[in-house]
Amino acid sequence: MGTQWIEANGARFRYEHRRRDVGTLVLVHEMGGRLESFDGIVADLGERWSVLRYDQRGAGQSDRIAGSLSLDTPAADLAGILDRLEIAGPVVVVGAALGASVAIRFAAKWPARVAALALLAPSTGLIPGNYAATIEKIELLEKSAREGTPAQASNGAPLPDPASSAATWRMLIGLDLAADLAGLPCPTLVAAGSRDSFRPPAHVAEIAARIPKAQSLVLDTGHVMAIETPHLVAATIATFLNGIGFVPGSSGSAGVSASSGLASG
Repeated sequence: MGTQWIEANGARFRYEHRRRDVGTLVLVHEMGGRLESFDGIVADLGERWSVLRYDQRGAGQSDRIAGSLSLDTPAADLAGILDRLEIAGPVVVVGAALGASVAIRFAAKWPARVAALALLAPSTGLIPGNYAATIEKIELLEKSAREGTPAQASNGAPLPDPASSAATWRMLIGLDLAADLAGLPCPTLVAAGSRDSFRPPAHVAEIAARIPKAQSLVLDTGHVMAIETPHLVAATIATFLNGIGFVPGSSGSAGVSASSGLASG
């Protein structure tokens, strides 16, 4: 199935929607990613549920970010895309890394539109001690944007649109999701990677502890787990959704089942 284009919330987005007459999973990729980040898990999950994925604003082939960025913007982008596609029923939002923060803000602002959340190595702000290095990275990106020269990663590879990347990093620095996390009304899966050096399990566990209905586990994987171990991630999400009652043919979710088979971490 080829990707398509849609206008929503004042921007143009590249997206793919695999429609089935069952509940919808929305996949929100990580910083620096794009909808292809979920190629490996769509093959599994798309057999059972409708799946929507898209390039976020400032990523992939979607419109670039103009000026500063607030987390409210990508959350509203998601709401706008759902509206344009006429997806009215509660959805499950799967967010990877910074995409998890978008999922959290979306659920906090539009709780009736969310059946459940699956947060993969959630990035909800800077880890203490990373501030100086992040500011240096932002300044490099902004310099690249001003000069019109491509910025490069540490391995020499060119980075996507430096102005968009800089705006996204500045948004991450200023994130405060304490109220959003404490008020999440839906069943939530929080997954950490045992080999994740960017968001280690202890850090992810602290985030899970602030969510009232969170189910926490540690997977044998790294930070970008949907790419590194797609079948493991897809199976974990499917088990979680079965446990809360979001199964093919259902219209929403029930409470988290104690027999879901997920190990806590």
